Amino acid sequence: GAGARRGAGESKLEYDRRHVRRRIDALRERLEELERRRAETRKSREKSGVPVVALVGYTNVGKSSLLNRLCGAQVLEADMLFATLDPTARRLTLPSGLACVAVDTVGFVSRLPHNLVQAFKSTLEEAAFADVILKVCDASDPETAAQLAVTDDVLGELGCGDIPQIVVYNKCDRVENAALFDTSAVRTSAVTGEGLDALLARLDAALAGRVRRIAVLLPYDKLGEATPMRENGTVLTEEYRPEGVYLEGIVKTMDLHRFTPYLV
Repeated sequence: GAGARRGAGESKLEYDRRHVRRRIDALRERLEELERRRAETRKSREKSGVPVVALVGYTNVGKSSLLNRLCGAQVLEADMLFATLDPTARRLTLPSGLACVAVDTVGFVSRLPHNLVQAFKSTLEEAAFADVILKVCDASDPETAAQLAVTDDVLGELGCGDIPQIVVYNKCDRVENAALFDTSAVRTSAVTGEGLDALLARLDAALAGRVRRIAVLLPYDKLGEATPMRENGTVLTEEYRPEGVYLEGIVKTMDLHRFTPYLV
């Protein structure tokens, strides 16, 4: 009677506990595998010298929408907590011709529990490996200052203090009085495109030391030397002349020595 029912209930409870433990173990293994893959991806970026721009900020400030507008990428957009649970990387070409990787990250919240920070470590740490951090906040939210404070706290915990940072007030199309903004910040709207050119210019300035615009004349038996410009930079002009191929373009500073003998 009652004893049998109680025993059956205890058995079902133990079964549920085992199921939950197995699920936790499976998710932990998956997270560890994702962390390994992302570590390999970061090593590959570092080896290639591709700069990384991380979009960070409070949840619901429009980071994914801004990334979509900048890169033309289709990243999940949702007005909900933790809409972006995995970092999403897209290619972003700046006006200078420099190609970089823009990375979307999970949204911060105030008083984020320690165990939740650990669970999202693989997404949050993308910021710690970035060359430039875009601190995105919602210009229309009365808690903008609090959002930025939370963002600064989390970045501080991740050891990002020495990484160049640009404050971005997104959703500025919802704000009537722009004079209320911090003049050092960039005002943007992922909806209208307002301020995106200014933001790209600021990124170019922050990464200016990474690239150089040059003109070279490569003899026809040295055309292979153009590879760094074609693959890692941007070819702006290409002319075939009797003495060789004339190229104007953007190259990474790390590749500049390859072109020194042929500069014109």
